[in-house]
Amino acid sequence: MAADSVAWVAAFLGRGQQEGVFKHTTSTCPHCLVLLDAAVTIRDGKVYFVKDCAKCGPSEALVSEDAAYYVNAYAFARAGTEPLVFRNEVKHGCPTDCGTCSDHEQHTCLPIVEITDHCNLECPICIVNNQYSKHMSLAAFQRIVDGLIEAEGTCESIALSGGEPTSHPEILEIIRIATRPEIQRVVIITNGLRLGRDRAFAEAIKASHAYIALQLDGFTADTHTAIRGRDLCAEKDAALRMLKELQIPTQLIFVAAKGVNDHQVGQAVDLLLANDHILSLNFQPAAFTGLGGAKFAHDPMDRITIPGVIKRVAEQTDGRLRYEDFFPLPCSHPQCVSLTYLLVLHDGTAMPFARFVDFTKYGTLLRSSATLPASTEVHDALEELVHDVFARQDEIERGPDILKALRRTLDEMFPGRPLVGRELTRVSERQSKSIFLHHYMDRHDFDLERLRKCCHHYPQEDGKIMPACGFNMFHRGAAQPEGAKPNPLRVIQ
Repeated sequence: MAADSVAWVAAFLGRGQQEGVFKHTTSTCPHCLVLLDAAVTIRDGKVYFVKDCAKCGPSEALVSEDAAYYVNAYAFARAGTEPLVFRNEVKHGCPTDCGTCSDHEQHTCLPIVEITDHCNLECPICIVNNQYSKHMSLAAFQRIVDGLIEAEGTCESIALSGGEPTSHPEILEIIRIATRPEIQRVVIITNGLRLGRDRAFAEAIKASHAYIALQLDGFTADTHTAIRGRDLCAEKDAALRMLKELQIPTQLIFVAAKGVNDHQVGQAVDLLLANDHILSLNFQPAAFTGLGGAKFAHDPMDRITIPGVIKRVAEQTDGRLRYEDFFPLPCSHPQCVSLTYLLVLHDGTAMPFARFVDFTKYGTLLRSSATLPASTEVHDALEELVHDVFARQDEIERGPDILKALRRTLDEMFPGRPLVGRELTRVSERQSKSIFLHHYMDRHDFDLERLRKCCHHYPQEDGKIMPACGFNMFHRGAAQPEGAKPNPLRVIQ
C-alpha cells in the first residue's frame, strides 16, 4: 500500500526473518466457537490468525493477503460516534451483550432490516438461515424504524433484506413506512428475479424512489451456479435491463470467492463505470457463515481477502483502477472496509480521488456512503481541495479536467439556495461513484476488536440493534418475535 508501511513491515520482521507476531486479539475457535487468543502473525508478506483451543486444538487462518496493507490500515483508525440511545446493558461482555451495549464503539451507519425469511433461491454462499416461516408485520417494521430514529436521529440509508425482500407481500407499504425525512435512502437488497420479470412491480419501485442493491456475483452460468445455486444469466440480464430502462438508482453487490468468480470482478467495474444509474459497487469477500456459507467449500488458509480483491480489480481494469486507489474506511474498524471514490468528469469518465487527494490530509472525504454527502465537512474539504488541485494541476493526471469537475461539484452540491431531501441526494449522486470492499467475518477470521467497531447493524423486533457479524455468528435465531420458536444460541464459553 504505502511505502512507509512496507518499510515498517520489513523492519518489524527483521533482516531475513520470515515470520513474527504483530499483535494479539480475541478470535474464535473455528470448531466450537469459544472465544480465545489469536496471535496476529505476519508470515511471507501475509497475515494469519494463529489460535489454540484447549478443547479442539490448534488452528490457523489467513486474514489478509497483504501484510503491508493490514499494518498501514491502522493509521486510518478513528474514534467512533455513540448512538443517542444504547439498547442493552453490559453484563457478560462482548459479544454476549450485543444490542448494542455501551461497550460498543460505533453507532449505526447502515441498518439492515430482514423483513422476511422467505426466499426464491437457495444460495450456496448464503450467510443467513432462512426458515420460510414469517414475513415481518407492518407494525413491527414501524417500531423498528421508530427505534432507529430514536437511537440515531437520522439515517443516511436503511436497507431492506431477507430472505428475498421482494417476496414480502407488503413490500411497497414497508418502503412507504421507511420513507420519511430522517432517512435519505431506502435500499432493497435483492437478487433481482422479480424485478426482471414483473414490470409493474419495477415501475412501482421506481415511483417509490427506493434504491436497488442488486446481487450480481458474476456473468457466466458457472459462477452463478457456484455462488447462487443455478444459472441466473437470463434473470440477471433482465433485471439489469429493467433497472437501466427505468433509471432506478442501483448499487451492485458482488460476493467474491477465490477460484470461483474472482476472475470477473473487472466486468463488474466496467458495468459500474458504463452506467449513470449505477452509483456504487460493493465487493464482499466470501464469509463462510450461515446455513449456506458455513458449508461452502473453502480453505481458511487460501481465501480471498480485501487486498486480494483490490489486486484483481487493478489487474482487470487496464489501469483505470490501481491498487493504490483504495483506502481503509475510518468509520468502521479499518480492517472491515476499503473504498475508493471516483469523481465523474465532464466527458463521463471517472477519476479515482486518490489520484489527486492526499487522504491523510482529507480524511473527511472517506465516508461510509455510496456518494459524497452534502455536509459542512465535505464542503470545507472540497473547497480546500479545489485550491490544492489548482496549485498542482500541471502535476496531476488530467488536472484541469479534475479542477473543472471539482468546481462543478461544489457549485451543484452547495448552491446559493439550500437543497433538502431527495433533491440534495440526487445532486450528490451525479458527482461521484464509489467502490467498496466489505469483508464480513466468520469463525476463521473473527476479530472481537473489529466487532466492537462494527457500524452495519441488524435492528430486531425486540428492540435490539445487533452488530452484523456478531449477530450472524452468535445470535441469529435468538431475537425472534414473541411466539416464534427460536433457534439455539451458540453459547460463548
